[in-house]
Amino acid sequence: DAAGRIYWNDLRMQSTSALIDRLKKIAVLTPQPEVQIRGDGAARYEGVGRIIYACQRAGIAKVGFITEPPPRSGA
Repeated sequence: DAAGRIYWNDLRMQSTSALIDRLKKIAVLTPQPEVQIRGDGAARYEGVGRIIYACQRAGIAKVGFITEPPPRSGA
């Protein structure tokens, strides 16, 4: 979020280390799930970078970004 907090669904992660531990648990699943990042529009890049770093450390192969399309005008 804009304050740099990281959430796993609705659960706030207390640290990057806690996120890495959680990611390691899913990294061993077959097939390995894709981690999907939904960034807050006001979030700083450093927060997103911490998540990507955690995914790399945990051995996650697929990371995706969830975006919201811009509102349609007119139609």
